[in-house]
Amino acid sequence: MNCPRCHTPLGPVTYEGEQVQVCPQCNGEWLSQDELEKIVQHHDKIFTPEELSSIQGVNKDILTAEADDHDELNCPACGAQMEHFNYGETSGVILHKCVTCHGLWMDKDQLETVEELVDGWKARAATDMEKWGPILTKIQLQEQAEDDKAVSISRFGVVNAILRRFCE
Repeated sequence: MNCPRCHTPLGPVTYEGEQVQVCPQCNGEWLSQDELEKIVQHHDKIFTPEELSSIQGVNKDILTAEADDHDELNCPACGAQMEHFNYGETSGVILHKCVTCHGLWMDKDQLETVEELVDGWKARAATDMEKWGPILTKIQLQEQAEDDKAVSISRFGVVNAILRRFCE
């Protein structure tokens, strides 16, 4: 398998218990979607608060990078053209994913950046739930009530139609 950027053969490296393919020239990394999930959920490195806050301070210009990122990379595993996407929608970390085999290409240091992002999200989850949980619960209850009302109205229509048939 060759690097989609510089076409150098990729070599296997064990990263936090998972085997990923790394380019010795540009240090890009190729891994499966399952490997990424395992790495971000069970990584060994603990990031400092300074590292986590540095991710939060991502330059807003980077958030538009996905629209400006027009490089056409082909999947090193199957050769299909990969699509780029902004990890987590607004992180500013632009990754490439193969639409055929679902593997992921990450440029140098992006895997560690993704881990830092996930750690930051996990660290803020309790605070966010405390702050936004009641509002989210209220919205969920309102949507459920609207769904129940719609089902009730449609049942009423069915019952009404059946009664009309019997009365005719």
